[in-house]
Amino acid sequence: MKRILIIEDEKPLAKVLGLKLIRNGYQVTTVENGEQGLHELDTHKFDLLILDIMTPKVGGFAVLEEMSAKNINVPVIVVSNLSQHEDIKKAKSLGVKDYYVKADISLESLVKNINKLFSSP
Repeated sequence: MKRILIIEDEKPLAKVLGLKLIRNGYQVTTVENGEQGLHELDTHKFDLLILDIMTPKVGGFAVLEEMSAKNINVPVIVVSNLSQHEDIKKAKSLGVKDYYVKADISLESLVKNINKLFSSP
């Protein structure tokens, strides 16, 4: 069973996304800030990280930088309200696999893309 970590401070979004992923056969851990997320990444193995950039305590870019510094190699999908080209470019330079703007993607589409990610060779 694939394990997914969600770092998202919007509790309703995190809950609904987590439930959809669980229904699709994934094991999901949800935390609401980057500090908790880094702790989870340090102590457990995950197959995917879904990351919001604007999170309390430790922001998403800092999480990505810390993952790189600690050589934590987990594929990352960003789901954020930040839609500026510079933010997307910075995230991609830090190794993000996909970047979605919350207003531009439905949860159903996001889950379909995650399913494709795990089914592709």
